[in-house]
Parts: sequence; structure tokens; C-alpha cells
Amino acid sequence: MRMADLSAPDETTSPPALNIGLMSYERVTAEMRKALPGITAEQIQTFIAVVRKGQCSQTEISKATGFTRQAVSRHIAKLVRAGLLVQRRDPESGRRRVVRLAALGRLIPATLNGVSRRAGK
Repeated sequence: MRMADLSAPDETTSPPALNIGLMSYERVTAEMRKALPGITAEQIQTFIAVVRKGQCSQTEISKATGFTRQAVSRHIAKLVRAGLLVQRRDPESGRRRVVRLAALGRLIPATLNGVSRRAGK
């Protein structure tokens, strides 16, 4: 398994409210496992890629994580069933599908961000 680059994301691809690179991977993993028991490290990396990129394609996630498109497809399907991600057709391209955080999925980064702010006080 290849670990995704967990360093701080650049400002052009990262939502401004969250910088996962400053948090420990263990905290991200623990929060994700609370939300979805049985989640794998690869699924967590897929979720983190979507957090960093915002709305993105399966191919973009594959490039960010190093996973095959087939593996990313399985990870996305599990995360969509869990209510963490939403997948839909790209309005600009009928063949391409895009993924973004669902309402429940946005709660995890918000929770982590709140914890890191409180810890810094």
C-alpha cells in the first residue's frame, strides 16, 4: 500500500477551513473510524483527497492517492453508501463523474478543525 502524501496541501486545491497536513494521521483515522466502523486506510486516503481537492473526478483522486481507478471506484462507492461523499455526473461532461463531500462528510473536517483550534489555545 502506498501512503498518500499527507503533507500540507497547497492553497489552490485545499478548502481554506481545513489543513489536514497539520493534523496527525492518527487523529484523522480515529475520527473517520468513529463515523464509519470498518473503514480502511485506503478509504480514508480517498476521503482526504476529496477534502483537499473539493469537487473532483475519480481520475484526480487516483492521481492524488496512487490507487488504481478501479480501487478508487470501490472506495468512493463505500463512502457514498456511508453518506460521506456524493457522486454525480459532471454538468460540463456527460461521461465524467465528479465526487464531493456530502453534508455528513463535511462534519468530519469541521470536527477535526475545531479540535485542532481548541488544542492550539
